[in-house]
Amino acid sequence: MTGLRRFGYLALLLLAGCLDERPFGSTGPGDDGVAVTPRTLFLEPGGTARLFGQAGPRGGGSVVWESSDPTVVSVNAEGIVTAIMPGSAEVRGENARGSGRTRVTVIAATASLRTWQLAQRSPSDVSLLGAWSADSLTSFVVGQAGTILRTVDGGLTWTRMNFPDTGVDLVGVWGSSTSDVFAVGTFGSIFRFNGQSWLRMNGPTGNTLLEVWGLAPDDVYAVGVGVALRYDGAVWRALSGTEAAELWTVWGTDRSNIFAAGQNGVLFRLEGTHWVPMQSPTSLLLLGLWGTDPSNVYAIGIQGTLLQFDGARWRLVPLPTRVDLFAIWGTSAGSVLAVGNNGAIVLFNGSAWTLAPQTASAEHLRAVHASPSGGFVAAGWSGTTLHRESNGWRLGTSGPALFDVAEGPGGIRYAVGNAGAVFAGSGSSWTRLPGPTRQTLYGAAHQQGRLVVVGDSGTILRYDGAHWQDESILARRLLRSIWTHPSGAAFIVGEEGTVVQRNGSGWTTSPPVTTRFLRHVFGFDASHVYAVGDSGTTLFWDGGEWNDMGLSSNALLRSVWGTAPDDLFAVGSGGAIFRYDGARWYAMQSPTQLELRAVWGYGPTEVYAAGEDGILLRFNGSTWSVQSSQQFRSLILALEPGADGSLLAVGARAMVLRGER
Repeated sequence: MTGLRRFGYLALLLLAGCLDERPFGSTGPGDDGVAVTPRTLFLEPGGTARLFGQAGPRGGGSVVWESSDPTVVSVNAEGIVTAIMPGSAEVRGENARGSGRTRVTVIAATASLRTWQLAQRSPSDVSLLGAWSADSLTSFVVGQAGTILRTVDGGLTWTRMNFPDTGVDLVGVWGSSTSDVFAVGTFGSIFRFNGQSWLRMNGPTGNTLLEVWGLAPDDVYAVGVGVALRYDGAVWRALSGTEAAELWTVWGTDRSNIFAAGQNGVLFRLEGTHWVPMQSPTSLLLLGLWGTDPSNVYAIGIQGTLLQFDGARWRLVPLPTRVDLFAIWGTSAGSVLAVGNNGAIVLFNGSAWTLAPQTASAEHLRAVHASPSGGFVAAGWSGTTLHRESNGWRLGTSGPALFDVAEGPGGIRYAVGNAGAVFAGSGSSWTRLPGPTRQTLYGAAHQQGRLVVVGDSGTILRYDGAHWQDESILARRLLRSIWTHPSGAAFIVGEEGTVVQRNGSGWTTSPPVTTRFLRHVFGFDASHVYAVGDSGTTLFWDGGEWNDMGLSSNALLRSVWGTAPDDLFAVGSGGAIFRYDGARWYAMQSPTQLELRAVWGYGPTEVYAAGEDGILLRFNGSTWSVQSSQQFRSLILALEPGADGSLLAVGARAMVLRGER
């Protein structure tokens, strides 16, 4: 890789400094007679670890082990070290040709974090694809993995409902009352809520159903991929005419005026039991229908497409946006809303269509509905629900993935994540702040009393507790992680080997030293900075250039952390854990095959790693063991100490966990 040199020279210099005293005579860490792994160890009293001695090119036979201070550290003939009491000793492995040494430091035992408390978590983080409101208080939203959320207090709180099949993605929902609600989705699935539970209904198709709507409990319609159905109160029957169409929406005013629309701009009108094609002025995907009467019907779609039917023909209506719009609903001819990507909302007030800016969420919105009383509810990605009030939109619930957490102004912790989400909290109380950007934020760090966050498309923002300052770079690269130093130095890494450095008042993009994705950066000072990434990439910044640390693995590395330049940990795919001992990286035995996404510790014998499915591990200097946070079973993406000495874990579903002693 251009600009790289092997790391061994500097590592040996650092290690030589650590092992300057030589109680065994003249042999030292530069001696190639025996290569000892690991070169540094930190243990608690009673802890054990195995040393490995490999003869160098000159051979020399089997290795004999000896401790410089058996009252602190003992070692047996197999190279198994046992910590006796706090202190430091050297263990030498020697054969006829030479020797090598390991420095062993024994540290007083520390107690593990014993309890994990859930500070916050959203009821869902899936994409919500359908919404229906019964009245001003009661609404239902549906989405992936059999998710159904219900509110009975006007969107203030949402509860996940029990559902019989989490293998079904639900796309549409409609009801005739709060105790009679239909939901449809993949595999031709149709479910009905009777006020107590959701029950599967028999249907005549296995094709995906994309929408359901009705006029009455015994007059309900569902459309989808090559299929259209009607429920007469007793049985679902197929309607003819749409076998070659992919229909995404159905709506009407009465039995004589029911419309459907979908892929390639197709439009249909139901005549009896047969769907008849209508002439369409677009070939773009249409995703939503709503109207006030048979001569005023709207169809919405991708690329800002809006059609209006006047009773005779459909015509294109210009909109002030080209964003993809997924749903439309209204309460009157002068109150119509369409929603779409990046939290876009387009409003018709009876005379003009305008963009209606909202700061409640930047998530992609996929559904909107309004009760007869006029209360709009919208839903979308990351389990997001919005409720329209007289003074704007209020966020009901949202479960964006939180990718990082860091200290910010006033000592408060800030968690950042998907679609520009920012949460501020201390202890068990967390509050969502207005988003400073619609870009996903992946990394956060504290510097000189401020919070610095980085994210997609070159986003760099600095927060002083009141205002956000934009310091984004021109290169629209995904910036994945940031490390800062009190001196003002800072390093950012990201996709395609991107490295951005700050010295003084500005950011500078460094020439790439690798094309691999760099996923995390960590350092001790401006001359000891480490980055890890794809295919086992491990890099070291020595104050002048980046060096390849030579990890022999193709593992995808997600996080790096350490207590000193000779005590580093990296974790990643398949439960991989590696440690750097000042001379080389070596693999550690891991108790899991789940992907690990974060590593952080209080010291060399209290290190935590976390990741997929809520897995959380602790290293005590000897072994890694599984902790008990899997009761929450949500992906953990970052670890950070809390202001009170707790350990914060953030991740999927806007989850914040607190580990306490």
